[in-house]
Amino acid sequence: MRIVNVHHASSLPPGTRRAVLVLLGIVVVAVACASSMGHGAAAVAIVAAALLTVLAEELVRTAMRTWLRTV
Repeated sequence: MRIVNVHHASSLPPGTRRAVLVLLGIVVVAVACASSMGHGAAAVAIVAAALLTVLAEELVRTAMRTWLRTV
């Protein structure tokens, strides 16, 4: 019996989309509140640093996956 691997276009599990939207909403509200208190630049800098960290992690993970597949 042959097992067919089905790969969907979405890389996220089905329940993850809602969690990402909730986290995005929390970040937007936190930055808005920080801006109203005069700390908007610091909040945006922290969010940008976090996004760059996640981006770097994903790039390294993709590179390692490709490298381990070829080795």
